[in-house]
Amino acid sequence: MKKGYWIGQVRGIKNQELFNKYFEATAPLVERGDYKLLIGGPVQKVLEGDEMVFTAVLEFDSLDKAINYYDTEDYQKALSVMGDDVRNVVERNLVVVEGS
Repeated sequence: MKKGYWIGQVRGIKNQELFNKYFEATAPLVERGDYKLLIGGPVQKVLEGDEMVFTAVLEFDSLDKAINYYDTEDYQKALSVMGDDVRNVVERNLVVVEGS
């Protein structure tokens, strides 16, 4: 079974404090093995496209898990620390891709 991946690209952070709280809230999800954080950090250089400040790549055991994880109770609880609309805290793209 092929793995699934989340790729998150942050274009801008509007509220650093709440964004940090989001990362703190997701840490237990990584620790218990819901997914693996492969990459997470500041963008060193944009070679093509729009300016990005942060990128993360998360690995899930399957594509189905990656697709469905966003709507899980645990992830939604972590996401809720940024308020009702995450766009008020962070400008980002978040996509799911299938591993090769």
